[in-house]
Parts: sequence; structure tokens; C-alpha cells
Amino acid sequence: MKYITSNIKRVVAFSMTVLFSLIFNSCENSLDLTNPNQPTPDSFWRDGTDAESGLISVYASLPTVHLFGRLGTGVFLIQRSDIANTFPQDNVNNAGTFSAHPDYPRMREVWPELYRIVASANQVIGRVPDIDMDGTRKTEILGEAHFLRGFAFFYLLNLWGAVPMPLVEAQSLEDIFLPASSEAEIWATIESDFSTAQKNLPSDNSLPRGEVGRPTWAAATGMLGKALLFQDKWTQAAAEFKKIVDADDYTLVSDFSLNSSEAGNNNAESLFEIQLDGNASGGWGSAGNNAWRGQGWEADIAPRGYTSQQSMAVNQWVLDLFLAQTTNANGEDPRAAATIIWDYPGAKVYQDDFADAFQGDDLNRVWVRKYLNFDPDHLDALTPGSWAGSTSNLRMLRYADVLLMYAEAENEANGGSAAAHDAINEVRGRADMPDYVGLDQASLRTAIRDERVRELAIEGHRWFDLKRWGILEERFSDGTFKSNSRGVWEAKHEYLPIPRPDVESNPNLEQNPLWK
Repeated sequence: MKYITSNIKRVVAFSMTVLFSLIFNSCENSLDLTNPNQPTPDSFWRDGTDAESGLISVYASLPTVHLFGRLGTGVFLIQRSDIANTFPQDNVNNAGTFSAHPDYPRMREVWPELYRIVASANQVIGRVPDIDMDGTRKTEILGEAHFLRGFAFFYLLNLWGAVPMPLVEAQSLEDIFLPASSEAEIWATIESDFSTAQKNLPSDNSLPRGEVGRPTWAAATGMLGKALLFQDKWTQAAAEFKKIVDADDYTLVSDFSLNSSEAGNNNAESLFEIQLDGNASGGWGSAGNNAWRGQGWEADIAPRGYTSQQSMAVNQWVLDLFLAQTTNANGEDPRAAATIIWDYPGAKVYQDDFADAFQGDDLNRVWVRKYLNFDPDHLDALTPGSWAGSTSNLRMLRYADVLLMYAEAENEANGGSAAAHDAINEVRGRADMPDYVGLDQASLRTAIRDERVRELAIEGHRWFDLKRWGILEERFSDGTFKSNSRGVWEAKHEYLPIPRPDVESNPNLEQNPLWK
């Protein structure tokens, strides 16, 4: 990975030009005027410096408060799962309480931010090949752009299903007003983008020391394997994950909590992270508007009373799952207290004792611990309106996840194989949990699914796991998961509705079928 956070600050007018120059260029009766102070796509792409700046515009949306800096993480991923018991807050937590609708304002912030990534990546992919510059770096730039486009499509597909799939720089209104592509077509593009990135990107070992933040060969390989896994292509997925395991470039860090703290940013376990720098001068907004680039989703997962938002509790079954097994030394799984907070001896909520932090029923609830910033020097992190106090990066893909996905793919392809056992046991070994031995395919499948909760809870993977396993209805038909007034589960909640303005402005786009 290469360090890119500070360079995002250099992306100003150009990132907006990517999206909006077409509107002005396509007006038949407009005056033919050129603003010398406003770059256009044709005047911008001249040399290697422009290629680098254009590439940075692709990254610009990732850490914004509209995307993975807050809404795309806390509200759209973490709060929606059966781990979360989301407290209703209209126009904020609707996705997590199954009360989203086509006019849901938070959706109209996440959706365009993902498409900004796609639009910017399309310009890089289309323009950089014609630039006279260092060939090696050109290849890497194109690899990064393909990775980020595939990454954006991965989230668009898994959140919304069949959506428009622009693959070239927009030159006319026909390039903007696209119909939805099929899920199969989008998956094919995602595979292609990650495969291209895999071929073009260097390994960590070939990068200059200290350069972190950009995807590498391993990140592309991991996301390609994940895309294959999500399509039940077990053998192909296992082969991709095995490449990472065999490369021996990554290891599980000894302290599990380092995977959700600022002190552990870009550690030896991390394949790809959203880089957060907590810019104090930022504000609410999207890429190009000096948006906050801090850990804003803490406000959506912090215990009630420690945030300006309604937030969420954690369902009791998660604690029960942690406590159902003990370590080799007959102790508690150390990941439990690093992931959740409950009323155990010595439990703290930020700097407060658990018993002093809550009243009434809240004393008996389970709350989030992972990703909360307990640093006493950062106690203003949750001041209402301050969404960027913590700079703990969001881990999008880490080695423990790769190992568990490898175990899953191997088990589905080769029922109960030794490789599947070895992979899950490596993850459990970090926590000193006993090895699994000789499990059949069905038993190992259950064990892997449970281990993903113990290892990855509150990291934004659970909703997608339930969806790809086909058990959303099974889980959310249980009243346990709507005791904080979460709405009744309906099949339409598997996908979000497409924002109404996009449907109404695009004559070729129809609303998701179950939301009509």
C-alpha cells in the first residue's frame, strides 16, 4: 500500500469536473465558452503528474463522512445486521430499522459517492493509457483504478442489486442515462477489474518503506477471492485465497484489539484499509467539499448516552456465542471484551464504570466496544456535530478474514478438508481457542460462520454474510432482532431502494422490483 491520505487534500475542482462537465457540454444551444481556470477532461490529462492527481480523485470519496467515514459503515453495514439492535432515528437509522424508502436522505448520500468513484476511475482507465509517462507507474495507476472501480461496484451490487454500470467516461447523455445491468453482468465486471488489478499491482514487499494506503496485489487477490466466494464459486475462490496464504506476506497480530485502534493502523494483518486523517477543518459533505475524513461511524455504534445519535445495542446472542467456549487455559475468549461491553467485573465505557454509565434496562444490555476510541486525549470524539475525532482506519480486508473465507471456500469445495481446518484454527489460535479436529462439512460450516462473528463482528461484514448464505429471512423473522422497534422483515429489505431522484431523472432506470 502507498500513503495517500494527505494527497487527497489536493483534489479540488477536478473531481467535480469528472461528474458535471458532461452536463454543460451536452447542451445543444449553450455558448461555446472556455473557462481557463476550470480544467476539462481534455485539457487535464497531459503528463504523469496529471495521471497521479486524477487517480487521487478516485480515492477521494472513500474516507468521506458520506461513505466509509460514517454512513456507509455505521448505518448501511453495521446497524443492518442481526448483531445490531438499532434504536430508531428517522432519516438516519432507517436502513438498520428496515424503514428505508426511496426518499431516504442518507441513501442519497452513499449512492452518489460510490458512483463518484466509478466516474473518476473510468476517466483514469480511459485517459492514462495515452499519457507518455513511466511505464511501470502507468501500469500500477491503471491497476489501482480498476481495483477501486471493482470495489465500488462490489458495494453497489451488494447493497442495491442490479444497478447501472458505466464503464467508460461519459461523453453524452446516453452514457449517463443507463439502464440497470444484471447482477451477473456486474459480477463479471467486478471479477475483471480485480483480475486486472491483481496483474498490475505490486506486492507489499516491492513498495518503498512507509508507503501505505493504496491497494496491492494481495488486496486485489483477496477481493477477487471474495467476489468469487459471494457467487458460490468455491474452488476458484479457495485458489485465490491460497495465493495469499502461500505468499506468507501477512500474519495475525498478537493483540487482536490492534485491528480496531489507531495504534494498529496498517499493521501486518491488514490488506486494505480506508485511511482516515481526522481533518479538523472538514465538514459534512462529499468528496470535493473538504468533507470530514475521520471515524464518524463511532457516533452510530457508541453506547446510548455517549453519542448525539440514537445508536444501537448488541443482541444478547452475540455475547452468548462468545461465552459458549473457553480458551485452552479455561478462560474467556479475549475477543469478547475487545468487541462488546456488558456488565462484567471491571467493565468500562470510555472512562466510566459500567454501573455508572447506564440506567434501567440499559444496564442489562450489551453494547459495542470495537472501534470505540477510549483514548482519554480524544474524549471530544463524540461531541455532537464532531464526526472526525478518531483516526482509527476502517479495515476493509484483513488476513483473519481471508483465512476464514479460505476455510469456507475449502470446506464447501472439499468438505471438511485439512486446509479448511488449518485456516480456521489459525484464527482461533491467536485467541488461544481450542482447535477444531475432524469436523464434517456441515459441522465445519457452522463453526466457520460462528467464528466470523467472534472475529469480525462490528466490522461491516455480517449483513453481506447473511445475504450470501441466503438466511436473511430466517434470521430476521425471529423477534429477537427487532426488539428496539426494528420494522418487520420483508423480502424487499434484502436490497435498498434506488434513490427516487435517480429513477425519475433517468428514463431507462426502473426502481428495484420489490420497491415499486
